[in-house]
Amino acid sequence: MTRAARAVAVVAGAAAIVLGTACTRVVDDARVVAAPDMGKAAATASDCTSVDAPMTSIPAHTDEEPVLKIPQPDGWQRVTMMDSDLIRFTMRYAAAPSRGGMVPTAVVTLESHRGLAEPREVFDSQKDALETALGATDVQTTEFTLCELPAEMIEYTTPPLGILPPHPAKVVTAVLQADDVTWAMTMTVQSADPDNPTYQRDVETILTGFQMLPPSGG
Repeated sequence: MTRAARAVAVVAGAAAIVLGTACTRVVDDARVVAAPDMGKAAATASDCTSVDAPMTSIPAHTDEEPVLKIPQPDGWQRVTMMDSDLIRFTMRYAAAPSRGGMVPTAVVTLESHRGLAEPREVFDSQKDALETALGATDVQTTEFTLCELPAEMIEYTTPPLGILPPHPAKVVTAVLQADDVTWAMTMTVQSADPDNPTYQRDVETILTGFQMLPPSGG
């Protein structure tokens, strides 16, 4: 299955259970190049941004995977029905009323690629998947660092997804290299009511405080 087909399959599955997540696979098409010191920061939790919310550990499938932790503000509940090799964590704001069949969600994915992929290629692949496979519009990108790792945020508008109307979404992609493996994490947050002040406050906490650290078994 091609990257574009996988992206559409994940989105369609999410829309079918009325979570409206827009996750894409981003590593397979990344160009593998020599990229010393790009995504290899040996950061610790002290190098990440501290936020005022409990931190929830996302279970790793092996000791070779990065350590992932997500802030979980009050009212956000874990959902496991979408868990897979790709989708590692989903939570939704259960206290919010459903609008257009959708409640606010945050979805984390993780993928790996043997070899060192240039982070810029990973980011460009993510953007291309959103635009060509998903049909995202109003796409804007911002580069930053997450726990000293290269990262990028993409803000966009989704197309209609099943019964869901177009709505704004944000996806953060971060890249970590360990033992000749490139790891790409994406976290997508979205809501049909993005102007809700509680949602805005919680999303800022989730995006700012997310942690991606070197593998514990490395």
